[in-house]
Amino acid sequence: MNSTVLAAILALALVVPAEAKAPAARPVMVGGEPELDACPSVGAIIPLRKGGDGFVAVRAAPSVKARMLDKLKSGRELLLCEDSADGQWVGVVYPEPWGGPIVTDCRVSSPVAGKRQAYDGPCRSGWVARRFVTVVAG
Repeated sequence: MNSTVLAAILALALVVPAEAKAPAARPVMVGGEPELDACPSVGAIIPLRKGGDGFVAVRAAPSVKARMLDKLKSGRELLLCEDSADGQWVGVVYPEPWGGPIVTDCRVSSPVAGKRQAYDGPCRSGWVARRFVTVVAG
């Protein structure tokens, strides 16, 4: 292999970024405050702009690189449980869209005794970009 070809290959290797690995899943934590509901606020997905994807992704961790768990439409009600360290993401709990429990049946609308713990159902949970959520109550 001549030196020009080798130099081009090395230059390309330095320019093309390595594929970023998806962050590990991070469970939504609930409870920990004996006077507050396990998820103290109710929110909803804001109206989404026309021409966009038509949904907001629910992620397994607070990162756009995390695995997508679900897609939520405008107006979807959520329980807001915790914020990411940078404030850009919110850990949410929400019911199944068809025939599952309603939002008040997600077992986070009252205090959870003891220390904070990972949410374990019966509803779904994950992380949503904060900019797509409006607080409705709490």
